[in-house]
Amino acid sequence: MRRASSGFTLIEVVLAMVLLGTMMLLLYSGLNFSIRSWDASDVNGRRVADWRVSENFLRREVSELYPMRWPDPAQLRYAFDGKPASLRFVSSRRAGITGGGLSLVSIDVEPGAEPRKRDLVMRRAMATGDVSDFAPLDAAKPVVLLTDVDDVHFSYLGADNDFTDPTWSDEWKNQARMPLMVRMAVRNANGEALPEMSMKLMVGPTAGCYENVFQRECRPRLPSHP
Repeated sequence: MRRASSGFTLIEVVLAMVLLGTMMLLLYSGLNFSIRSWDASDVNGRRVADWRVSENFLRREVSELYPMRWPDPAQLRYAFDGKPASLRFVSSRRAGITGGGLSLVSIDVEPGAEPRKRDLVMRRAMATGDVSDFAPLDAAKPVVLLTDVDDVHFSYLGADNDFTDPTWSDEWKNQARMPLMVRMAVRNANGEALPEMSMKLMVGPTAGCYENVFQRECRPRLPSHP
C-alpha cells in the first residue's frame, strides 16, 4: 500500500506567496497613507500654531498704536498708512532694548531667505523728533512673523466724518482720521487661507495731540474706545 504524500504542491506555494504579497502591499499602502496624513496634519498644526503666536504678537502691537501726527503745519496728517498689502503706524513701544520713545512699525510680505519663498515681516525704527514719514523703516532690520506666505490683505473700518456710518475699505485714505478697526487676512504658500484676524484700534477716530515741539509727548484729546 502506497503511503499518502505530505507537504504542499507548487501551485499552493505560488498562491500562498501571491496572497502574502498582496497583503504586504495593502499593509504598506495603508501605512504609507497614514504616515503622509500624519505629516500633513503635523505641518498644518504647526502652521496654525505659528500663526496664533504671530496673531497674538500683532494684536499687542496694534493695541499699542499711537496717534502721532506728522509735523505738518498746513494740515492734520496722522502717522498711519493703511494699504491693501501693507500696514504702517506708530507704536508707543520702543524700537530697541535701550532707550524709550515711540517707534515706526511696518507689516507686509517680503521675499524670504530661500528662493521663491515669501515671509510676513515686521520692521521697526525709532520715531525721532524730526521724523516726517516712514522712510526710516526701509533701513530697519526685518523680523519674520510667519514663513511661507503667499500674500497678506488688510482692510479698514472707519468713516470719513462723524455723520456717516463706518464701512470697510481696502485702503485708508483719510489722513485726518484714524480707522476704528483693521482686518488682516493671510494666505500661505499652498494657497490656504489662515484664520482671519480683526484688531480694534484703542484710539478715537478723531484723536488729536496736544502740541509740543517734538510731537513726542502727544496724548489723545479724546478718550479711547471702551
